Amino acid sequence: MLNALKYMIFVLAFNMGCVSYSLSNELPDTVTREPGVTSPLAEALKGHEGESGFLPLIEGSDAFDARMALANTAVSSLDVQYYIWHRDKTGTALLSKLLDAAERGVRVRLLLDDINLGKDREFLKALDQHPLVEIRIFNPLSSDGEGLSVIARNAQLVLDFNEMNRRMHNKVFIADDSVSVIGGRNIGDEYFDLKEDRSFRDLDILAAGKVTKALSQDFDQYWNSPNAYGFHKDDEPEAKVSGAAWQAVRREQNIAKSDKPEVIFSNEPMKPMTAETIREYKKKFIWAEAEAMADSPAIFDEKAPGLEDKIKKWPKPVSEFLVESAYFIPPDPLLKLFQDLDKKGVTIKVLTNSLQSNDVMLAHAGYMGKREEIMKSGAELYEWRMKKVRVKTGDKGGMYASRAGLHSKTFVIDRQYVFIGSMNLDGRSIELNTESGLMIHSRELAKEISAFILEGMSPESSWKLSVDCKKDKKPCTFKNGHVVWTGKKDGKLVTYDAEPEAPFWKRSMAKFMSHLPIEDKL
Repeated sequence: MLNALKYMIFVLAFNMGCVSYSLSNELPDTVTREPGVTSPLAEALKGHEGESGFLPLIEGSDAFDARMALANTAVSSLDVQYYIWHRDKTGTALLSKLLDAAERGVRVRLLLDDINLGKDREFLKALDQHPLVEIRIFNPLSSDGEGLSVIARNAQLVLDFNEMNRRMHNKVFIADDSVSVIGGRNIGDEYFDLKEDRSFRDLDILAAGKVTKALSQDFDQYWNSPNAYGFHKDDEPEAKVSGAAWQAVRREQNIAKSDKPEVIFSNEPMKPMTAETIREYKKKFIWAEAEAMADSPAIFDEKAPGLEDKIKKWPKPVSEFLVESAYFIPPDPLLKLFQDLDKKGVTIKVLTNSLQSNDVMLAHAGYMGKREEIMKSGAELYEWRMKKVRVKTGDKGGMYASRAGLHSKTFVIDRQYVFIGSMNLDGRSIELNTESGLMIHSRELAKEISAFILEGMSPESSWKLSVDCKKDKKPCTFKNGHVVWTGKKDGKLVTYDAEPEAPFWKRSMAKFMSHLPIEDKL
C-alpha cells in the first residue's frame, strides 16, 4: 500500500510540477582543486605550512565579511555547502559573488540540502548553466514547491517521512582549498544580524591551512555521494551558456552583475573585501592543532561513522564542560555521561533556548520533556532570553538586529578543547542529520569561546533554572518542589514559576507537545 502511495507521489510530481528538468545522481566525480601559486589565500599562509589557523566570527557582520572576502579572493575554487540559503539581502549578495568568481575563472561547486528549496529549483537550474558553476541538491524530494506540485512535495514529506527526515545540516564555505568558514550560520539575513523581527546569536570560525584541506576532503565525499543530485534535461546534463547569453540569464534571475559596491549593513557602501582583508585576518589568527569532523554522507546507512564517534576520541572533561546548543534534547548516553562527570566533580553548564526565544516549538517541547532529567544529571541549566536590543556589530552602525534567538552550536572542555560546528546536542543532529565541525586544541581559543558562552549565561542574558520548594524544609527535590527561572530585569533579580515571557497559549501548546512520543524524530 505504501509503495503504491509513493508511486502516486511520483505521478503527481510529474503531472503537476510541469518542470523542464530532471535530477540525476549519475554524475561525474570531481575533486578539490589545488590552489596554485597565484592564490592570494595560499600566499597569505606562507610560513605556516602544515599548520592550522583560527579566528572566531562572533559578530554577524564579521561572519558575512569573511565569506565575501573568500568569494572575492579565490582564484581556483569555491566549494560551498549549506542547509539553508535564503534569497534575501545577504543571500543574494553572496550568491552574486559566487557567480562573479565563476566569471573570472573560479570553479564553483554549490551543494544545498533540498528541504528548503521548494521554490528555488528553477532559479538554481538557471545559475547552473554557467560552465564553471555546478549546483547539486542533497537528498531531493521528487518535486519542487512551485504551483500544484507543492501538494506532491508535502505528501512525500509525510508518506516517505523516514527518508525525507534525514537532512544535510552542514555549513561550510571553502576557498582555494586554503581558507574556510565553518560553524552554525546558514546563509540569510537573520544569521548575520540583519533581520529586525528575528535574528540569531550564532558562532562561526574562520579556519586556514591544514584543517581546511581536511574540510575539502569531506566536501568531496558529499559532492560525489549518490545522495547528491544535479540538474538534467532529457537525460542529458544542462546546456552551458557564457558571454552575453550568461549575462542575460543573470538579469532574468534578478542577480545581474554590478560594478557598484554593495550596501548591506548600513547606508554606506561595503568596504572591498580583498586579499588584504585575508592578510588582516591572518594577523589575528590563533594557530593550533585541530581535527575536521563530518558525518558520512551515507545518510541511509545506520552503520556509517558519525561525527559523534570522532568526538568521543577526544579527552573527556576533567574539571569543566561548557555547552551552548540552540536545540538541546540530550539522548540517554549523553545524560549518563553528565551523571558520571557530576559524580567526579566536573562542573557542567548548558545554555539553550527558552520557550520564547526558540524558533522551533517542537524542539523546545522535546527539551521540556527531558528538562527535569537534565537538571537531575547535575548540569546547571540556562535558557537564553528573547533579548530585543539594538546591536552595533563591529564598526558598522545603523544596524537593527534584535538577537532574539540562540542558534550557536559549541562546547568547551576544560578550557582547552573547543568544538564549533553545525551539530546541536539532540537526537536529530546525532542520529538523523549530517553535521560537520572542528575540534580545536587551544587554551587561547578556549578562553575566548568560554567567555562568549559565559556571557550568554549571565543573568542579563539568560534565565538560570533551579528547583524551588518554597517553605518546605525537607531536602529540595523535584518531588516536593518545582522548576523556577531566575534572571535580572531592569537591574533587579526576578524569579518566575513558569516559562518566562511566554504567553499562556504557547506554554500550553509546548507542554502538550512534550508528551508526544516523537523524541527520536526531533
